[in-house]
Amino acid sequence: MKNECSVVRDILPLYLENMVSEETAESIKEHIENCPDCAAEFEAMRSGKTVEKIGEEAQSDIEAEVLRSIKNIRKKFRKKVLRVGSLIAAVIATVLIAGGLLLHFFPVYRIAQISLNDYYSKDQMKMVLYIGSASDRREAQSVLRLADKAFNDTRHTREENEAEYGLLARYATPTDSYEDAAYNLHTLELWSAHLEENEGWIWVYYSSETYAHLGNVICGSWRIPSLWKVEKNESGEWVVVDIREHP
Repeated sequence: MKNECSVVRDILPLYLENMVSEETAESIKEHIENCPDCAAEFEAMRSGKTVEKIGEEAQSDIEAEVLRSIKNIRKKFRKKVLRVGSLIAAVIATVLIAGGLLLHFFPVYRIAQISLNDYYSKDQMKMVLYIGSASDRREAQSVLRLADKAFNDTRHTREENEAEYGLLARYATPTDSYEDAAYNLHTLELWSAHLEENEGWIWVYYSSETYAHLGNVICGSWRIPSLWKVEKNESGEWVVVDIREHP
């Protein structure tokens, strides 16, 4: 009997996994039913397998929960990163816009385009650091329109230009000096306007080329900062009374 129990107990693990033939399974089943010791051994094995299975299932559940937690953490992290990224982008955009506006109204870089010797006074140079009020810049447009007209004029004599444009005649191309003048191309930029009740100052920046009929350049000036002093005449119009350009 003991030898039979020993054989049965050796086969029990295979029996438990349904890995024995039908005849062997019937023999073991019959033995277990009649042998309390082997029956107890079988129950212990079966209980151990159940516990192991439960443990595996529990471990699987724990792993699944961990994975869910990791996914949630990643999702929250991505959202946080996106929020932080959006915030950083908004801050950068705000800084860039603010910087652009600051440079627009206070173009300090233009100082480098003006000669830093004693030709201009400190007060005159300070005026280029601020573009001026909107109303001053609007009033200055009448002066720029007249200057633009002078630049484009290639059809009159010096005397006629002076009668038409005053001091701005220097930007016209007189026919008595350039008989072959055909047309002019130029840029004229208002840098700043600082106007009081009856007088003020206007900073401009221009380039100019006058061409002959054959298309060659016969005279020109390039990248010139120029300071114009203006006063109101009897008609209340702004006229240029002095032009300061570094020689």
